[in-house]
Amino acid sequence: MDDIFIKVFLSLVLGGVLGMERQYHDKPAGFATNCLICLGAMLFTILSEYMGQQGGDPGRIAAQVVTGVGFLGAGSIWRDGNKISGLTTAAGVWLVAAIGMAVGYGQYFWASLSAVSILLVQLGVRKTLKLVELVKHYDTVYIVCDPTWNAVNKIIKKIEAHQVTILKNEVTKQDNRFHVSLVATFTGHDFQNITKDLLEMPEVYTLYK
Repeated sequence: MDDIFIKVFLSLVLGGVLGMERQYHDKPAGFATNCLICLGAMLFTILSEYMGQQGGDPGRIAAQVVTGVGFLGAGSIWRDGNKISGLTTAAGVWLVAAIGMAVGYGQYFWASLSAVSILLVQLGVRKTLKLVELVKHYDTVYIVCDPTWNAVNKIIKKIEAHQVTILKNEVTKQDNRFHVSLVATFTGHDFQNITKDLLEMPEVYTLYK
């Protein structure tokens, strides 16, 4: 009886810790969701073991947990144009279920080690991405603006004011507007500042990369 309390407690702690990290970064599957997934996976695993003791197939329920949790993960994935978001959260949901199953089978060390590893990866990746943002790289910026050369010149001067080197620019006219593509070297921080300045210009309608 004491063992079940340990499993419930550990499931809530490990699922909750990983859920707090997701909720802190404003991701779809937060604290409560990860707690429930971890606890549910643990309970299904216990039932799976019990089924085996009663002469049934101990792998049937456990196998369905692995499949079923994929539907929960899929709910956090969404697409915005060419960008796909939520894959990390979906993978996290899948791993939280695996941790719950490990707790259900009594593998507390494996479960705890996996939870710590996930946290280190999540936090470490974010720090690494911040460092990458400081590195200058080639990128193309697309701008839709007024169909005048004066507007194009003002855009170029605004970008160069951020100490950004423009390597190539191309201007085409569509739907009575200029579509400007600029190849430049800048950091992620530079792009944020440039975006803010350009979108404040009345001549600029759209900006993306």
